[in-house]
Amino acid sequence: MLDEILGLFIDEVAKLVPDVVWGALFLLIGLLTATIGVTTLLGVATLGLSPRFGGILTAVGAALVLGVLVARYR
Repeated sequence: MLDEILGLFIDEVAKLVPDVVWGALFLLIGLLTATIGVTTLLGVATLGLSPRFGGILTAVGAALVLGVLVARYR
């Protein structure tokens, strides 16, 4: 019951927001994630995170950015 209500809510929100806004949101999140990942990987950031975590953040951020760009120009 709760999962049906939540699914309906998410579907309605997804219908209200245009695809361009979703693309811009994922692009910004991807760029931010990749930037934090690279600075962590290089040891510039003082977040106290490991270089391995920085590599993972960089890969996730790059995947988000590339996914948006592929979907946009497809």
